[in-house]
Amino acid sequence: MFKRIGPGVLIAAAFIGPGTVTACTLAGVEFGHALLWAMLLSILATIVLQEMSARLGIITQRGLADVIKEELQTPWVRMLVIGIILCAIVIGNAAYEAGNIGGATLGLEAMFGSEFSSFYPFIIGGLAFFLLYIGNYRTLEKVFVSLVLVMSISFLLTAIITKPDVSKVLEGLFFPKMPDGSLLMVIALVGTTVVPYNLFLHASLISEKWKSKDDLGSVRRDTFISISLGGVVSMAIIIAASAIPGGSQWCHGSCKRLGAPIW
Repeated sequence: MFKRIGPGVLIAAAFIGPGTVTACTLAGVEFGHALLWAMLLSILATIVLQEMSARLGIITQRGLADVIKEELQTPWVRMLVIGIILCAIVIGNAAYEAGNIGGATLGLEAMFGSEFSSFYPFIIGGLAFFLLYIGNYRTLEKVFVSLVLVMSISFLLTAIITKPDVSKVLEGLFFPKMPDGSLLMVIALVGTTVVPYNLFLHASLISEKWKSKDDLGSVRRDTFISISLGGVVSMAIIIAASAIPGGSQWCHGSCKRLGAPIW
């Protein structure tokens, strides 16, 4: 089973970053279970979009940018679109990675104290650079599979420990409503889950794992299971955060330390 796990896990790991954790925590603290439907909608949209991207990757054996470049026949239009895509990916990834390093720094401070906190970003950034420099897909896959499993177990256990009201959880999932002041939070939940540059990542990684269109069933299974698992983790964060006593003031103080905007 684990040999058949593929790029879907990396996509799940990519959208469960500090922005997602922050948005889900604030959503749970401020609105309880009321916005679980927004996360469910986001996950369904992500599955559809990522499955399309994965299907394109395995059939063409090329990345999404290459396909776009080929389909656009007018030279100046092609250059303009490719330039916009590259700028969006570079700026988006830089901002996202800054949030990742900030979140990981807070984690290390919680574990080892803040005495050497000024060195933590360099350690984390160096480790990330090393993993990317190796350029070995198998290595990255194993690292992220392990991280996603640890995150899943941690957040799910936390949500279970809070003993949530199952009826309220189901109501929040399947009966959409928009409490006062929740519009920006819904946008944040969608925006931190449906990540556009994951479409480019997924299409490219698929060709590293699978080479034949006969593997399309495995690709779809991997996408559905991995992203669904990521969605369960995000929902578990919302459920756990809704149990924080008097949490709004506490949460805003803690999330502010992250220093990364969520919308």
